[in-house]
Amino acid sequence: MSQKSPGETLSGWAGIEDHLMTNDIGEMEDYADDIDTLLVFAGLFSAILTAFLVQTYPMLQVDNTDTTNQLLAIGVATQLRTAGTIITDTLNQTLATFSDALSAPFLPSAAVRWINVLFFLSLIFSLAAALFSILAKQWIREYLKWNSPLALPRENVLVRQLRIEAWEDWQVSAVLSSIPILLEFAMILFLAGVVILLWTL
Repeated sequence: MSQKSPGETLSGWAGIEDHLMTNDIGEMEDYADDIDTLLVFAGLFSAILTAFLVQTYPMLQVDNTDTTNQLLAIGVATQLRTAGTIITDTLNQTLATFSDALSAPFLPSAAVRWINVLFFLSLIFSLAAALFSILAKQWIREYLKWNSPLALPRENVLVRQLRIEAWEDWQVSAVLSSIPILLEFAMILFLAGVVILLWTL
């Protein structure tokens, strides 16, 4: 970029270069600021979501504490039986119930499955938004490198034209616009999961 003193206006290719650079810096800084905000939100949201997943994911698996309690109850009942103690009908029913529970395959409830599906989908959308945000930051950084101090202003303007055409061909603006949409979907899925979780309490 050509150097100019304060108050001086550049003409020709140098003026075009200066105008384009000023315009691009303003526009890209706006994009970068928005992306920074979205990255912070995506990071915090993913952390909160992970805390929920840490609590809900174990609900998809057999609770070892329940299994241990059932095995202990069966062991006590068996010892009472072998010791010759009179076993009441209640003890027999309890023993049968625990035996049935141990032999039945574990299947989490539909609500637990829905909660985890919604939370995991929400996490995927949130991480996708973070990934696209990082890619967008890289695109912006590379885009702004068109202005080389070693090149002539005309060459810089031509490089900038190539970059803006690539920016439009790749529809980077649309990708940048999709980042908040991904986070909104993630938030909606998370809230739906929270509603189901609270409903089952």
